[in-house]
Amino acid sequence: MAIVAEQAEQGAEEEHQGELAQHMLAHLLCNQRRTVTGLLSTLGREQQDWSKAYRLYREHVDHAAVFSPIIDGVLALIEKGDSLVIAVDDSHLRKSGKHTAGAGWYRDPLGPAFHTNLMYAHRFIQLSAAVPDPANPKRSRMIPIAMELIPKLPKPAKDASEEDLEHYEKIKALNSQGAHARRLLQRVREHLDACAEHRKRAIWACGDAHYSTHSLLPDLPRRTVYIGRTRRDMSLRSVPREPRQRTVGRPRSYGKQLPTPEELRKDKRIDWERLRICNGPKDTEVRFKRIKKAKWQVAGEKATVQVVVIAPLRFRKRKHGPTRYTQPAYLVCTDSDMPVEDLIQAYFWRWGIEVNFKEEKQLFGAGQAQVRGASSVSAAPAVCIATYAALLLAGIRSYGFHSKPPSLSPPKWYKQKHNSRVTSSDLIKQLHQELMLSAAGNFSPLTFSLASEMKANKSELRCVA
Repeated sequence: MAIVAEQAEQGAEEEHQGELAQHMLAHLLCNQRRTVTGLLSTLGREQQDWSKAYRLYREHVDHAAVFSPIIDGVLALIEKGDSLVIAVDDSHLRKSGKHTAGAGWYRDPLGPAFHTNLMYAHRFIQLSAAVPDPANPKRSRMIPIAMELIPKLPKPAKDASEEDLEHYEKIKALNSQGAHARRLLQRVREHLDACAEHRKRAIWACGDAHYSTHSLLPDLPRRTVYIGRTRRDMSLRSVPREPRQRTVGRPRSYGKQLPTPEELRKDKRIDWERLRICNGPKDTEVRFKRIKKAKWQVAGEKATVQVVVIAPLRFRKRKHGPTRYTQPAYLVCTDSDMPVEDLIQAYFWRWGIEVNFKEEKQLFGAGQAQVRGASSVSAAPAVCIATYAALLLAGIRSYGFHSKPPSLSPPKWYKQKHNSRVTSSDLIKQLHQELMLSAAGNFSPLTFSLASEMKANKSELRCVA
């Protein structure tokens, strides 16, 4: 009986995996909103029972298992011995239902600077790994490898007891951005440790100022280095010298007060150093100053950090527009021995996660699934983002970084760019063309429903080229 039960459980798991694979393919082919019913309509199953599809997101989606093949695919494209550069950031998925689990009111980051706009949304955190270009190692492409929902915690009542308030503060600390980032990085670290080939590979985590806090830096996983933006007025101390003779008492952990990053930037006695990095399709010259070794209380008592100050960069919004300047950047790194060119280049790669957010929402409809359960609201965007990551990974494997599908020819009026990489829209169009040609070749219906689930007396949805 135990063997029969085990076989039945294994068969059910394979069925759920097949169902999930169909939903991921429907995400790429859907031409309407990516709701659960929209995916079922793409699969030609709008006339069948929908409860199975909703139950899939509610009970049978494991975040770690969904992204595990993506991590393996990314590691296969990185040279042996190179560090795994990971960008960490969070974003929002707008919601309208007031009974949706984990949703709440947040400040709209795209609102005008002179007015604070609010939006009702989910907030989620994501990790994206950089895949360097073999022809130009300074150029890379970000691929999502993990995500997790950050639920909105309900505030305690005004007449709540002290125990309830203490419990709320503990839960609030575990629900911070840094705590979620630490758990996701630990999950990636465990995935690397499970394979002997990648056990010694280091992780470079790049984040913005929201993650340069005491909730993440002191508790980083092993063989993990953090590179992130920080405050201009951070309090830095020098590394104390070791005493020549053994003294009584606890040794000193912090030395003399060092200048703040803003004071270092304005100090004219220290010259700017110059470095060329890859910033998008072109190289950019960066001017910087740095403090090689320093102590920062936020990073921990035993940690030695280095601080890099990047001068404002000049840019133009249009070809003949006025010259503008970015804000100066103040970076902190928990590895004081890391070469400064690798540090700055890894942080500039972090911008790729912002491109991931834009394409996940606009091209793949992340957050459009109309589900309300606590597990479903987290599983639905995870499947969507994993589909997007699998598409990017397949595009790099098939066409590399500098070639595009041969079947996609741009219009004659379009100015072709040399060494332009394939976009997500190009990959989706190529997939549509391949499926349409295969369907037109044998005049077969374009449907992805299992044959056993179709009834003989039901008409099938046919799409003929």
